[in-house]
Amino acid sequence: MVEDLRRRLAELEREAADLRGKLEEISDEIRRLAEERADLNSKVRELRLEAAKFRSERNTLNEEVKNLKVVLGELRREYGEKLASLRDLRRKIREHFRMKPSKDEDVLRKEIEDIDWRIQTTPMSLDEEKRLVERVKSLEKQLDFYRRLHAMRNELSTLENRLKEIRGEITFYRRRITETASKSQVFHEKMVECLKKVEELRPRVNEINKKYGETREKLSTLRSKYRELMRQISAIKKAIREEEERRRAEALSALKEKIGREALEKLKRGKKISFEEFKILAEQGKI
Repeated sequence: MVEDLRRRLAELEREAADLRGKLEEISDEIRRLAEERADLNSKVRELRLEAAKFRSERNTLNEEVKNLKVVLGELRREYGEKLASLRDLRRKIREHFRMKPSKDEDVLRKEIEDIDWRIQTTPMSLDEEKRLVERVKSLEKQLDFYRRLHAMRNELSTLENRLKEIRGEITFYRRRITETASKSQVFHEKMVECLKKVEELRPRVNEINKKYGETREKLSTLRSKYRELMRQISAIKKAIREEEERRRAEALSALKEKIGREALEKLKRGKKISFEEFKILAEQGKI
């Protein structure tokens, strides 16, 4: 009985030792997979953070392009309005020239100055003064042509200068839009590249996660099997101890029985018995 139990115990302990080796191997594999998974997850996080940074920079530049286009649109609108005003003013100047006096501006001014001086310095009749005043009015009316012409030409110059400024601003904003859009495209491509790398890592991440889960499950199964083996080993060891204790008890009982018989024979022959022999006879109720 005990020998059978010992043989079974030896088999189970060998099986448990083999299982411990497998458990250590699997635990090492799980640690390796966990480290690789952590490394991959770290790379994915870094790439996503980098992609988010590039996306933010791209969006900021896209917003700047949007605002620049609004300004460019306003400049184009103003340019169109100013150009239309310029064309209309040139038309008005051309029409105004139809009313050009026969005398030049300087001649008209000189004549007006001469008449004013004559009125102020020369005695004359009321009728003569009135005639000269009317003449000045007529000359002033003719001179008004040049005043209006100067005003329109000043306005024309202002419009031409503003159109030139607007063309320069339009060129500037077009260049800014092109440059900013180009920078935005660079950040967009960097963002796409980061996300592409994430997608390239995804199959390996999924593979590692799957393998990690399967290995953990395998480890759990083997641990359950190992615990069951240890339970059986413990039960067999207990059974062996109980059997050995029973045998020791039987051997001790047989020994005491033999000692008791021999001690009883000694008493019958009148011989002395030891204290231990006396105790055994007392326990057996024979004295």
